[in-house]
Amino acid sequence: MTTQPNPDALRQFAGKVSGSVTGGLNCALTLVGDQLGLYQALASSGPSTSQELADATRLSERWVREWLYQQSCIEQIDYDETADKFSLSPEAEAVLATPDHPAYLGGMFQSVVAMFETVGDLPESFRTGVGQSFDDKGESCACGIERMSRKFQDSHLVPMLLPKLDGIIEKLQQGAKVADVGCGAATSTVAMATAFPESSFTGYDISLNALNRARQNIDAVGAKNIHLHNPIDQPLPEDGSLDLVTTFDVVHDSTHPEALINAIKRSLKPDGIWLCADVQGKPTFGENKRENPIATLAYSFSVLVCMSAGLSVAGGAGLGTLGFHEQKAREMSAAAGFERFRTIPFEGDVFNAFYEIRP
Repeated sequence: MTTQPNPDALRQFAGKVSGSVTGGLNCALTLVGDQLGLYQALASSGPSTSQELADATRLSERWVREWLYQQSCIEQIDYDETADKFSLSPEAEAVLATPDHPAYLGGMFQSVVAMFETVGDLPESFRTGVGQSFDDKGESCACGIERMSRKFQDSHLVPMLLPKLDGIIEKLQQGAKVADVGCGAATSTVAMATAFPESSFTGYDISLNALNRARQNIDAVGAKNIHLHNPIDQPLPEDGSLDLVTTFDVVHDSTHPEALINAIKRSLKPDGIWLCADVQGKPTFGENKRENPIATLAYSFSVLVCMSAGLSVAGGAGLGTLGFHEQKAREMSAAAGFERFRTIPFEGDVFNAFYEIRP
């Protein structure tokens, strides 16, 4: 016999689920505001009526007005009823209108909305166990991920993170051989290559969408010391010739992380370094649920993107977004023959942990 729900508890639960639905709708409408420059225009102009904002952006006032109503109700935009004007708080301006700010989330909204387009394929993944590659998610998802990581790559990687690796700056200045594995759009590769023109860099990625974006980013800065490879055709060298290998949010997405880590080990010189960044997680689900403030976000991304990518071939590992936590990283790197593992204290990225791993 089915127990009847408690009326008060039912209202609360229905309200919570309704809030989730509202959040999904808001992702789409926030992306629209981002794409149309509405947040940046409002940040520039200050408190504005719907007509003033429409004039500033050359958009239809009626559409701008209804969007402002929605944004005000969800409390992303402030509303002064007396003046009938809308504005952004300093916090909203940082998160929604300032791409150079570490808290900016425009790229995340782009990625999330891009995922919606492939949700219809998920039931088949649940039935077969086989997920979708990054290219299956489309170019827009890749562009969103690029935007999410660009601030760290442009502003923090070279001046703040690399100096924490003992001796690597000197090697890069003199001329080192570097592989950026899972380079994506090559924002990290470009940042390092432009800072260290005497060194040579190779970006590796299996995503054709990512490699196309990488070529555009490399051409935009005119970098001549970067090469791009698809590791399916041109894998990492196995001759121990590399001074530095970097992976930024790559291992947890890999279909075969053990093989990847073994390949990194074979590619490095005896005094080489593997700089590994991956999403901060705990060893167990219970710990993540209790202690990890990004757990809900991470598991959501995992089902839609990260675990799916890791299961995109039969027999894939499917570690998931939180699956390459420090304990797992230590275990898998040791199994591959790495002997030294150090967690790098770094506060420039709120999502990732950073590891210096040496042969």
